[in-house]
Amino acid sequence: MSSLHIYPAERVPRILVVDDMLENLQVLRGRLRVKGYELYEASSGNAALELLYHAKHDNSTLPDVILLDVQMPDIDGFEVCRRIKADTELRDIPIIFLTARGDMDDIIQGFELGAVDYIVKPFHAAELLTRIKTHIDLKFSQDALRQSNALLTHLNHEKSELMSIVAHDLKNPLATVRWLVDILKTSSLSSEQYRQTLEAISASVEGMAQLVSNLLDANALDEPYHFSNTLEYGYRHISPEKVNLVFIAAEVLGRYEHHARKKQITTTFHNTATSATVFVNSEILKQILDNLISNAIKYTPYGGTVSILVYNPSENPSAVQVSVQDSGIGIPSHEQHRLFTKFGVTSSKPTGGEHSTGLGLYIVKKLSEAAKGRVSYKPAMPQGSIFSVEFPVFAPQSQYSSDNDDDTT
Repeated sequence: MSSLHIYPAERVPRILVVDDMLENLQVLRGRLRVKGYELYEASSGNAALELLYHAKHDNSTLPDVILLDVQMPDIDGFEVCRRIKADTELRDIPIIFLTARGDMDDIIQGFELGAVDYIVKPFHAAELLTRIKTHIDLKFSQDALRQSNALLTHLNHEKSELMSIVAHDLKNPLATVRWLVDILKTSSLSSEQYRQTLEAISASVEGMAQLVSNLLDANALDEPYHFSNTLEYGYRHISPEKVNLVFIAAEVLGRYEHHARKKQITTTFHNTATSATVFVNSEILKQILDNLISNAIKYTPYGGTVSILVYNPSENPSAVQVSVQDSGIGIPSHEQHRLFTKFGVTSSKPTGGEHSTGLGLYIVKKLSEAAKGRVSYKPAMPQGSIFSVEFPVFAPQSQYSSDNDDDTT
């Protein structure tokens, strides 16, 4: 079985019993169900294979152990075992052969085909149950070990990506700062040159600080914990609050007017929402929109446009959505699956030499989901990108009609 799922201790182990003799099935059914096992039964080799092939597409129904009779009329247990072990999604299910013969050749053949054990009929109850329990315990332990190994491999890959990002994105601005500091120390500069040098140092430091902040945020968001109406985010205990999404979006856009002017980018803000009150922490909203708007400016060329629209989607009027559209080059279709993933960098590059870590959209997705919202992407026409974040409206419009004037600024 190819699953890397760790079986919880409270889950009932599943056993598939394959035997063409009804009496044997009845005996095994009585012995195993009294121990609380969940049973599947097949009276032939072909029936067992059909059951497994259907079940492997839904891992919750795959057995943890197979008890397989050797002598069956259609295809014998050895052939069934051979086919199971040839299937990458089934091969890890332990098989225990049931045999009426203690023939050593049969036993050896079973082990060579990949069986883990055998039981000779008639069954001795204590031996049967002990062997089954042993192999179920081993199976659960192996599944847990596989998932742990997969997790370690994933973490090691992320560590390598992290080190690469830190080495690249900190090395260059640090070198720039060192060079500019040397200029300040050794050169005679005019007041204007001095100011420009300090601004360059400030920009480099700001980029490094943003990188560190993104890395810390991404790490904190890997395991968000939900407790009724609160969210544990890193070391901060954040409670939702009733806020107006129009005001939050306008405030965040205002922070970036200076950056937009430096790149001669035209920004527009439109609101058509009749209700824009949401129950989300304002700090979370600001961080989500900060990432989306800063990305739009970052990837928009000089002289381009960035547009913000707040509205109630016609297909879901009980929600309010903020869309951020830019006139950049957009995201190639074959790279769009990387969006919202950790370190999900695409071939699209910032247009003004800004930093990009591949973490901003990952943070947006995690925060949006934690706040019961969702984020999405679609290409803009004729070019560019549209990133949207959506949250449920706090309450029906009729209950908060007094807020409507504020919502439609």
